[in-house]
This record gives sequence, C-alpha cells and structure tokens, in this order.
Amino acid sequence: MTEPISPSKKILDSLPDEAAAIDPAVGITQPVITDEEKKVDEAGITLQPLTPSQDVDERSGAIPSGVQGTEPDIYDRFSPRRKLIVVFIIAWAALLAPFASSAFLPSIPQIASDLRTTESVINYSVAVYLVVIAFAPLAWSRASTYYGRRPVYLASMPVFVLGSVGVAESRTLAELIITRIIQGAGASSVLSIGAGSIGDIYRPTERGRAMGWYLAGAQFGPPLAPVVGGLMTEYVHGSRGTWRAFQYLLAGMGLATFLLVLVFLPETAHQTEQHRLKTIRQSDGTGQMRVTFKDVWAATNPLQPLAMLRHPKVALITANSAFVMLTTYCILVPMPYTLGPRFNITNAAVNGCLYLAQGIGNIGWPSSGACPAAANIDVVGSYFTGYISDWTVHRWMTRRNGERICEDRLEASYWAGAAATPLTLLAAGLLMQFWTTAPGLAICLIVLFINGIALIGVLAVCNTYLVDSYQARSTEVIAANNCIRYIASAGASAAVLPLMQAIGIAPTNAIAAGLAWAGFICVWLVRRRAPPLRRVSLDEERGGT
Repeated sequence: MTEPISPSKKILDSLPDEAAAIDPAVGITQPVITDEEKKVDEAGITLQPLTPSQDVDERSGAIPSGVQGTEPDIYDRFSPRRKLIVVFIIAWAALLAPFASSAFLPSIPQIASDLRTTESVINYSVAVYLVVIAFAPLAWSRASTYYGRRPVYLASMPVFVLGSVGVAESRTLAELIITRIIQGAGASSVLSIGAGSIGDIYRPTERGRAMGWYLAGAQFGPPLAPVVGGLMTEYVHGSRGTWRAFQYLLAGMGLATFLLVLVFLPETAHQTEQHRLKTIRQSDGTGQMRVTFKDVWAATNPLQPLAMLRHPKVALITANSAFVMLTTYCILVPMPYTLGPRFNITNAAVNGCLYLAQGIGNIGWPSSGACPAAANIDVVGSYFTGYISDWTVHRWMTRRNGERICEDRLEASYWAGAAATPLTLLAAGLLMQFWTTAPGLAICLIVLFINGIALIGVLAVCNTYLVDSYQARSTEVIAANNCIRYIASAGASAAVLPLMQAIGIAPTNAIAAGLAWAGFICVWLVRRRAPPLRRVSLDEERGGT
C-alpha cells in the first residue's frame, strides 16, 4: 500500500527543481534567484537570493550559538524606514475591528430608541460582533497562507466599507445585526495576519517592539472609539442621526486603509510562490496536472488554524490571552453605568473621554533623548513593553553565550500578569464602588492607565512568543489565539452587566482579577515546563496536526 502524498509534497513536486528551495528549519518555500536574473515581486520589491535559516534544536528550541549572527536575508528585504511604514499601516488597520466594536458603547441608548428595542438587546449585538471577529480571521489566515498577505488586506477592506455603510442605513434590528456581521468579517483580517506580517519582516530578537506597536492599534480601539462616539452623540446633529454618522466615519477609515495598502504596503510573506492556485496539483497518470478539490480544501480549510490549539504551548498561551482580554471588557463595557452615574457625569462626550485613561496606557512614545541614560527607553505602553520584551531575549542570550530559546521572552510579561493586571482590576472595582468623589475619580483613572500598560504588556509578549515559536504558521496560530480571545470577550460583553447588577462592581472585578492570575499561571507553566511541552507539540505535529 503506497503512502499518501501530502499537499505540501504535491506543491513541491509541481515546481521546477530550480524554482524553489526549502528552509530546513521552518519548512518555508523560498525562491532561488540568480545574480543574472533578479526577480521583482508584484509590490515592486527586488528579491535577493535567500540564505539558509539556522538549524533549530527540535527539543530545546535553541538556536546554536555558532550561527546566532547569521539570520536569514529574508529579514533584510526592506529598509528600516519601509518596515516602519508597514508597521504603521498594519497598526492602523488593526484599529478598525475594535474601533467598530466599541463605538456602540456610548450610543447604545440612542440606538435602542432609534430602532425601538431595548439597551440589553443592542448590547447583545456587540457580543455577536465579537463572535464574528473571533471566527472570520480563521478564513483570512488560511487565505493569506495561500495567496499572500497583501491580497487579503485588499480583499477585506471593501467588505468592511460596505458593512459600515449598511450599518449606517439600518432601519430594523435584523438589518443592524446582518450588516454588523459583514462589517466585522471585513475588519477582522488584520487581527490574524497582522502579527504574521510583523514576523515576516523582523528578526525574532527585534520584533518585540514592532509587535507592541501593532497590538497598540488593536487595543487603542476600545477606549478611543467611545471618545469619538461620545463627541458625535453629544455635538453632531442631522437627519442621519449621530450614531449613523459615526458608521460613515468608519467607512471612510476603511477606504483610507484600502488606499494605504494599495499604494504603500508590499507583500511580506516569505512563501512568494506558494500562494498561487496553480501550484496545488496532482498527477492523473497521463502526465497532465490538475487541481483537485481535496488539495484546495487542504490548503484553504478555514478551521485548520484551530488545530494549533492541540499544542499545549498554544493552548496555555491562548488561555492567558483570553483571560486578560476578558478582563478588559469587564472594565470597558459597563463604564457608562459605573464611572458616569457614580460620579454624576451626564455629558456623553465626557463619558467617552473616560475611556482614554486605559487607551493611553496601551500607547507609548519614545523618550525625547534629553537624558542620555533614558534615550532608548520608552515611557509607557506598547513601546515600553516591546523594549522589555526584546531586552529580556538579549539578556538570556548573553547568559547562554548567544543561544536563544523562545520561552525566554515570556518572562517579560511576569510583572504585568502576576501583579499589575490583577491588582489594578481589584483597585478599580473598589474605587468605583466605594469612593465616588473627585479624588476617587482621579485615582481611578490613574489605575485604569496602569491597567492599559499591563494589558499590552501581556498581549504583546504572548503574541510575539507565538510568532517566534511557529514562524511558518504564524498567521494560523494568531488566528486560533484571537478566536478564543474574542469568544471570551463576547461572553464578558454579554455577562458583565447582569453580573455587576447581581453582586456589585468590586466582586465582579475580583472575579476578573482571579482570571488574570489564572492566565499568569498558564504563562508560568509554559516558561517552566518548556522542554516537555515542546516534545508533546512536536509529536502532535508529526502526527498530522
């Protein structure tokens, strides 16, 4: 009985011998380009011959010290300036999905009145949207592996624009939900393939800060959207209604993203040949080559990324991300019913601005350089945690004489996972429930600011770790991670208000803090038990995962 031929084997057999080479460490198909015949990709980037990647120790996950300085040339295809442009565009695109989700929060009463329904029903529509952006990235991630990153960005943005216009024109609850599903499907592509794009262009020792900026875009959406939405609710008037005007703003943002990608974003995927349909072929015995449905499905099955959750490392890190993201929605969703009423704030614009405290914590800025000792240390948020992440990797490499192990990076999240996130949740709950004067509000906003720093401190490190560990399947592992994360967020969005009404603000936040500590334990287990977990993952990979 002959052994079945895998889809990847069919891909390689269909290519001429000189057309591709295989990176033995990560299994990536790489084009071979001679000095006499340079090739230029569709985005206008000249592709140079690629040097072999390092051999990675399967059991320890370490890169031998003798080759530590010989990272593959695939990371040098773009200049530092071009890389920053890529990161900016991806971070901007990552803003759209959470921005559209949280934009409803300050406008829920107005939407409910306009559509003649209840506030609770509209709040459930937020949960439906989160479920969509949990599952839609699974399909986008597989498409990006097959076709490349850039075509997926270009295909998804028009879907988001059409969905946003549809939401603005909705006249019934059913129309609202259907168009929100379309909107979420279009916005969600970057949530899975954005991290893969970062991994495409930055070396493992450099990608911590870039991943922080990318995630800052996604995490700044929930606190920024209510600010804009609150301002439009309070001050923008017209026949279309204020919440509808905001949806047209979202459509404009989606169109701007499409144009940015079209003009400035190159293709970053390493598998420059593998995304073409013609490479999925099977011999029919007559010398002819044909595409079969089975081969195409094997390459594009949107549920395939969920198989990554069978790997213990992925499952534990994903559980941590889900717990931490859940705690964010435990703070943001009920804020119109916690901070506003308890501190007698009735202006929708001011209520929206309260969300900025946590959002500014997600974003950082480089230090001015006035102090030489601090010139390269970033102050808050994404850039701060990215610096700590990369610094931790370099520190352990120095201790091991240049040997790098992926799990070293996880230590950079300990301060946020073990202390900052759960403690700020506890403090915020107590302040919101028991200290309702002006000083209490000021201290509460400071606590939320620290919580924002801690949030990105956990998510940026964990996402970078997953990309480091599964470079060849980076978009799939991030899609699986995001799927579980946003399912947890949807559950929190639907349940947090009833829970607070039943047991109070402080007890609800205490439960969220307990979940944050549970997430930290997951990360700690991956760090401490890395070798046996890695062996289990390798055995599952060989078994067909």
